[in-house]
Amino acid sequence: MSSKDEIRLSQLIQTFGPGAIVDLPDNSVMIMGLDSWPIAFGNQSMRQIKEPRLVNYLTKLLNNSEDGESWLATGVTLSLYEPPLNGDTLTGHKTPAVPAVKYPRWEVVSDPSDLSKQELRRFRSGEKPKGKKGQTISPVRWVAACSKGHIDDIDWRYFVHQGKNCQQTMYMKDEGAAGDPQYITVLCDCGANRKLSELFTENALGTCKGYRPWIEGYTATACNESQRPMTRGAINNYYSQTLKLIALPTDQNEIEQKIQDHLPAFDSVKSLEEALHPIHYGQGPIKNAFEGISQAEVWAALQKVRADQVSSDTSDIENPKVEEYAILASGKKLIGQNSLGARLHAETLDDADWRDPGEFDTSFISSLAKVHRLCEVTCLYGFTRIEPAPSPFDEIQEDITLEVKGQSLADKVTWLPAMEQFGEGLFLKFDISEIRKRIGTLGKESSLNELKQRYDSWYQKDPTRRRPYPGDEYVFVHSLSHLLIEQISLEAGYPSTSLSERIYVLKPEGSGRVSKLGLLIYAAGGGSQGTLGGLLDQATNLPATLHRGIKRQSVCGNDPICSSESDLLTSDVDMINGAACHGCLFTAETSCERRNTLLDRISMLEILGTR
Repeated sequence: MSSKDEIRLSQLIQTFGPGAIVDLPDNSVMIMGLDSWPIAFGNQSMRQIKEPRLVNYLTKLLNNSEDGESWLATGVTLSLYEPPLNGDTLTGHKTPAVPAVKYPRWEVVSDPSDLSKQELRRFRSGEKPKGKKGQTISPVRWVAACSKGHIDDIDWRYFVHQGKNCQQTMYMKDEGAAGDPQYITVLCDCGANRKLSELFTENALGTCKGYRPWIEGYTATACNESQRPMTRGAINNYYSQTLKLIALPTDQNEIEQKIQDHLPAFDSVKSLEEALHPIHYGQGPIKNAFEGISQAEVWAALQKVRADQVSSDTSDIENPKVEEYAILASGKKLIGQNSLGARLHAETLDDADWRDPGEFDTSFISSLAKVHRLCEVTCLYGFTRIEPAPSPFDEIQEDITLEVKGQSLADKVTWLPAMEQFGEGLFLKFDISEIRKRIGTLGKESSLNELKQRYDSWYQKDPTRRRPYPGDEYVFVHSLSHLLIEQISLEAGYPSTSLSERIYVLKPEGSGRVSKLGLLIYAAGGGSQGTLGGLLDQATNLPATLHRGIKRQSVCGNDPICSSESDLLTSDVDMINGAACHGCLFTAETSCERRNTLLDRISMLEILGTR
């Protein structure tokens, strides 16, 4: 489908990937699968992203999909590409575009009585009529989906005639003002009619046919799930499955770093004699970057970069946070490189540079690092419908009450869409023994112990799909993270949605006891919000920021209801939170790695000694 409409890169990765329905000003479309994207036809306008760690994790993940069948194409090494960006075309190439198809296929005409017989025939055959002045032709608002991720147009004839065959013209009659289904009737010229509200009764749409319309030339597979109606723009129509990590520094010299920055251009280089071909035949940026560098130096650097990629196998490491913590918490004065092309540059501050015992006791924090530059790499690898699935590395804790199955982005995946976002941050390494000692003084009647008991009860309802309690230490650090995000936002002057958290609560293999504890609060995005030094300036002011944040959180605008929430549980989700609500600890869900769960303001204040 041809369209000049645009969406942002982050939206494509995190919200509107293959299989998602996107509302455009004049139409509704579904993003097609990766087999139909420009890279599938050799369009080199899509930039390759080199991140071996992420490729290794994703390869292992996609080879162990929930249906037991690998999503990866046989014999193919997985690659990551940045989706095509408008304006990134090469001379003689068409503007790259993400392919989409009109969806849903059913449309509604505001006043069909004004359509000619010829236009009605076009409408029934699926062709969009032009309509007359004052008429509106819009896609129908509802589609059918199942918990395995399949989606289909609602079979309106099946629904209205309850299985009988009829091909006469159908109508929707809306007698309400708000589009409420109970006031909408679906009618047919044959006299059959049915209230739209009956669409939401059990088995009203029958069994799912296993359709995957985002995959070109797809073949429907048998599916025993019941179809469920949903609004085409509803949030539960598409939950992206993403994996993100913080890129780590490499011990590369200047030439090797330049090779790394332009690595896709050197893919075809096989010998010393070919080493300068990408430079001689390339465009201005690569020619300028390698000016004055000899053929031998380029070839040696290329071999070193390729060897580093081969040796960076992380297949034995189950969690990418392990390596990130090891580097950020190393205590080194300089972490990474201070250069324009660096993917990670940080410095561990001396205590005298930031501690202020007169303002606030920060002895529970072992060290503080200013992360001047970081690169967050995010990759879309699948999606779910109806309900979101947990993250493979326990970054998101979901209340899964249904058997949710993920869907692949292609029939067989050879590459995945990814993006790099650069920013800055603060990394706090915590004194695990000091925090554990403070937790031990709270006693059996503490709100933290009560939260753990409720969480364990919630976990036991579905132990095969839910994850065990992550530990008191996690609840403390998570609650403190939200306090800092909101307070830093107030003091630095940019939205809290610009900030994100990455919590490191690590346990040795085979042990259930937390041994390493850290927190990274960072700003990374395609825009400039929060990436111009405002976050870094808060490092030397951390004790005062903590002090003011604690004073602000000591009382919630919803108290006493918030602080006594355990006695007023209203839903299953409430069981995995303590004293936390939208008036205090809750922040934007895009900033939180656990969707505002496992938070407790009261126990956090008690551990900090301020309550």
